[in-house]
Amino acid sequence: MSYIRLTQKKIKDLLPQPKTYVVWDTKQYGFGVRVGKDASRFYVMKTGGGNKIIAPVDSLSLRQARQKTLSLMQGNDKSRAIGAMRFDALVQGEWLQKVCSTWKTSSQGGARGALNKHLLPEFGHYPVTRIDSCHVQRWFDELSQGYAGAANRTLDVLRSIFKYAERQGYCLKNPCDGIKQNRKKKLNRFLSLDELSRLEGALRTVSQQGEIEACCCQVIKLVLLTGCRISEVTGLQWSFIKGDEWHLPDSKTGAKVVYVGKDARKLLSEIGKQFFDSNGHDVFSPLRCYVSRPTKVGMVWQRVRVLADIADVRIHDLRHTFASYAVLEGYPLPMVAKLLGHKRISSTLRYMHVSEHHVTEAVDTLGAVITGILVEPKEVQPRKRKRTTKALKADKPNPEPKAIKGKFNILPELTDEQISDIRAELDFLSW
Repeated sequence: MSYIRLTQKKIKDLLPQPKTYVVWDTKQYGFGVRVGKDASRFYVMKTGGGNKIIAPVDSLSLRQARQKTLSLMQGNDKSRAIGAMRFDALVQGEWLQKVCSTWKTSSQGGARGALNKHLLPEFGHYPVTRIDSCHVQRWFDELSQGYAGAANRTLDVLRSIFKYAERQGYCLKNPCDGIKQNRKKKLNRFLSLDELSRLEGALRTVSQQGEIEACCCQVIKLVLLTGCRISEVTGLQWSFIKGDEWHLPDSKTGAKVVYVGKDARKLLSEIGKQFFDSNGHDVFSPLRCYVSRPTKVGMVWQRVRVLADIADVRIHDLRHTFASYAVLEGYPLPMVAKLLGHKRISSTLRYMHVSEHHVTEAVDTLGAVITGILVEPKEVQPRKRKRTTKALKADKPNPEPKAIKGKFNILPELTDEQISDIRAELDFLSW
């Protein structure tokens, strides 16, 4: 499907292809030219049930075809409804049910929040065909001034809406195409041994401030010990735990198995005694009363990180820390990817960080190795050539030459003069 500003010359230059195709006009919505395999050309109009032929290209001028298409659209209620489809009607009537409902629950919540807060107030009363790239770019720039991250996420939702609208024929092109998102700040952070020690002390202090705080601190410890996402830990149920494995029915990447060590299992047994609930299935039952459990843990984390003097560290950086120390301990990338639940190793690479101290150690070690090679080069021993012929064993006598059957022609004896002439001829040929 292509879009151009149709002119008489451009229509004449349209070449036939193995399959029939339609070129839509960017000046008038729903108007285009269909080119057949036999080079036939027809003016067509977009309708709710497909494309309707207006007339052969040779029978009407481009201006007459535009006018006829416009009059037909005004008389066709279905075509007129498509051309006048409002953004809010498209979203609430179709997109939420057919597209958004297929997303994960957390993604649906984020999309509805973006719609109610940003998209519907800005675009809701406009017809879909009237929203262009300039309008979207202006809105995106204004939102990005104070909320760069929210602007990126909301633009993704808007792009999905117009992708659906384009597929259904409600608009000619997606106005979000070509709009670049704000640059995301690259976060390269993991906790050093000293910071981990301070974190342990801060968690111990905050956990004594109440049951909810103690519960949130245990969540934070499990994130660090398992490398799981915070939502996977807060949503953990006792039925998911099978020995040293967690069988999570749903996660960011779908169902997955988390492998936990003895320290994490020991912590889980303590949690079971600390927050025991005979009627509950949740491991962290005190957090059941909160709509968003990760948000509550994040609020407690604000206090923990200030107390530990790691104010720039997010909870998700604990997952990065888990991956980084796994690599420093020498575990291969496929193993670390399996521990994190990544399907692609390229995703794991973003989680691995090393401290400047380890980089300096590596440079010093490699420098010492190379210097040792240069200063004390090893004597290179000449390589022994392999014999191409097999040596005869000493204990075996030399074989007797086989007799040659047939008669030999005895060569005549040459005089000294003849020998000298032959040598002179050979010298001449070699020269």
